[in-house]
Amino acid sequence: MSIRVLLTTLRRHSLMPLLVLLQVALACAILSNVLFLGWLQLQPMLAPSGMDTANLIFVDHLDAGTGEWTAAEVRAGAEALREVPGVRAVSAANSLPMTSGMIYAYGAQGPSGIKVGVNAYTGNGLLHTLGIRLVAGRDFLPDEYRNAGDYKGVPEPIIITQALAHKLFDKARALGRRVADPENPTGAGYLVVGIVRHLLRNQLGLATRGRADDTILLPERIAKTPVLLYAVRVDPAMRKAALRGVRKAIQHQFGARLQTGAQPKVAFYDTRSSQAFSGRRAALWLFLGVASTVLVVTLIGIMGLTGFWVQKRTRQIGIRRALGARRADILVHFLTENALIVGAGIVLGMLLASLGNRLLMHYYELPQLPWIWLPVGAALMLALGQLAVLSPALRASRVPPVVATRSV
Repeated sequence: MSIRVLLTTLRRHSLMPLLVLLQVALACAILSNVLFLGWLQLQPMLAPSGMDTANLIFVDHLDAGTGEWTAAEVRAGAEALREVPGVRAVSAANSLPMTSGMIYAYGAQGPSGIKVGVNAYTGNGLLHTLGIRLVAGRDFLPDEYRNAGDYKGVPEPIIITQALAHKLFDKARALGRRVADPENPTGAGYLVVGIVRHLLRNQLGLATRGRADDTILLPERIAKTPVLLYAVRVDPAMRKAALRGVRKAIQHQFGARLQTGAQPKVAFYDTRSSQAFSGRRAALWLFLGVASTVLVVTLIGIMGLTGFWVQKRTRQIGIRRALGARRADILVHFLTENALIVGAGIVLGMLLASLGNRLLMHYYELPQLPWIWLPVGAALMLALGQLAVLSPALRASRVPPVVATRSV
C-alpha cells in the first residue's frame, strides 16, 4: 500500500492518529529535556579526577576566624601531619577538588584569542601529593614557588590539563607556550611548563560539556590566608590508622586557634565525592523516574489506541485478506502507518522541546538544549512507537479472511 493511500486513510479516520500524534509530541518534548538535564547531572560524576583518590585525605574548614594563618603556622601544620604514621606526602593548598571553602576562578587566553574560565589550585608539591601524572613537561622547580603576586614582569609557570591545552592551542604544541590573562592581555601572563592528563575542577556545576578539566596548577605558597586546606596522601595499608592520626594532629595543632563552632573536616576523597554527588544522584533518580513514567505511559497509550483502532477496522482487514493480502502485508501496513503518525508527532515534539527549554532557560537559568538531544529523543520515541504498535499489528495480521463475510 502506497504512502498516499495511507495518508488518505488517516485523514478519513483522524481522531485516533491525532491522539497518538499529540501523545508522542508531548512525550518527545519531555523526554529530550529530561535526558539532557540528567546528562548534565551525570557528567561531573563520570569525569576522571586525575588523582590517586583512593589514598587521599583532604583537610579543610580550618577557619582562622578574624585572623589569618601565617606561613609559619602553615608549615608547622604540614610538619605535624608528616609525622603521622602512614602519611606519605602532605601539601598545604588554597583550594582542592570536592572542597567548597575557597574557589579560585581565573581566565586563560590562548594565542588564537580563545578564552577559557578555569579553576586554579595552588600549593607546594601538589602534583606529587595528589598523585597526578605528567604526560609532558615537568613539575614546578623549588625556586618557582613564590608568594601570590610576586610574579611581576615575568610569566608565572603553570601546569595545565590536556583538555585545556587543546582548547587554548588547538593541535599546536602547548608546552613552553605563553597563556595570556584576558584581563591583562599585554601582561606577562603564564608559561606552560607541564601538562597532566586530567584534573577535576571544584566548581562541579561547571564540570559539564567538556569543561571538567578546565583546571590549572600555580606555584604559589600558602600564607596569610583565613582558610587553610591540606592534601594528605597515605599508605594504602594504613588508611584507617592514618585517618585517625591526621584528625588528632589537626586538632592538636590548630584546635586552639579555630573559630568558635568551626570543626575541621577530615575525610578521604572518596567520602567527599560521595557526599558532593549525593544531590546529583537524587536528581538522577528523579529524572529517571520521570523518563520511565513518560515512556511507560506513551507505550501503554499507543498500544491501547492502536488496539482499539485495529478492532474497529477488523472487517476492513478481513476484506484485504480475502483479496489476497498476506499477513506480512497487514503487519507492514500498521507499522508504516504508525511510523507516519509517530514521525509527525516527533517533529512537533522537537519544536515543543526547544520551546520548553527556552522557558526553562528564562525562568530557571538552565543551559540551552544542544540540538543533538533532539534526534536522541526522536530515535527513542520512534523505537518506542514501533514497539508499542507491534502487538496490535501482529493481532491484525492474524485476522482471517472469513471475517469479511460477517456482518459488523
